[in-house]
Amino acid sequence: MPAVSPKRRLLRVGKTVATVLGYCRANAWPLFVAAWFPCFLMTLCLAALVLILFADPEQVPAWLLSQGFAHGTWLSAIVAAPFSAMVFAFVLDRMANAPERGHIVVRRGIDRVKRFAIPGVRFELGQRILLAALLLAAVQLLCGFAVAGEHRLFVAGLLATHDLPLSPEDVASWAMARGIFNMLVGGFILAWEYLLVGDFLWTGSFDPVGCWRALDGNRLRLVAIMFIVFAIVAILKYGLGLAVGLILIPADGASPSLLNRMLMHFGLAWPFDGLHLVLSAAAVGTILGAFRTPAIASVRPAAAP
Repeated sequence: MPAVSPKRRLLRVGKTVATVLGYCRANAWPLFVAAWFPCFLMTLCLAALVLILFADPEQVPAWLLSQGFAHGTWLSAIVAAPFSAMVFAFVLDRMANAPERGHIVVRRGIDRVKRFAIPGVRFELGQRILLAALLLAAVQLLCGFAVAGEHRLFVAGLLATHDLPLSPEDVASWAMARGIFNMLVGGFILAWEYLLVGDFLWTGSFDPVGCWRALDGNRLRLVAIMFIVFAIVAILKYGLGLAVGLILIPADGASPSLLNRMLMHFGLAWPFDGLHLVLSAAAVGTILGAFRTPAIASVRPAAAP
């Protein structure tokens, strides 16, 4: 089992974020090659799911819908989990297996089907990735249903304490407070979820207690680092989304077509979901590299191109 260092070390938030960004900048191409295909498949599968379910909204079974998930259905958490786990595994493999600083090492092809290998493409559904995906999906489902239940309680509380019809002033302050609370709690859970998934891929064992002890004195610093990473991606995504929206939304104020909405949403989702996963995995790998020892059995050597 990975040993916890007896010497207490403290992360510097700014320095760690700078290290993560510097690593991603120096290894931008191999990280892109490792992550682009799983992110593309994730976006494609989510787009297909949305089209299948909401092509005729009146025919969608109510038990498939939930307001606690980004795409309005809890199936999205299950669909996205394997591809997110792939990106995490590939980035952590890259960080653990690069033999020299600045040397490009990228595993190419489809594992177990080498004769059909495609240069620049990596796809893998091994046991470790499926287990990591199971953990990701379980946490996302739990959080999503918790948010949906919170929404029902929120609406019931407003209806019980305010007269109908509800005015915008009655809802605005409570909705803002609820949004801030969900953002903080969700970011905290996501940071630790990513760390535990990365630790499982990094060490080869699921050891949340050992991971918690290893980060003694750095638990809030971990959350701060991950929040900064999330904020960087969010600023870039929504800034570009606003610019694209101003271009695609008609000047007369008419509602954009379904095609334009799909292009805006999933066109932006692919690169920025990939950026989010790569930066998050690089941050997790940087932190784990300071406190945990990679297990040789779980982090396999990458083949040179």
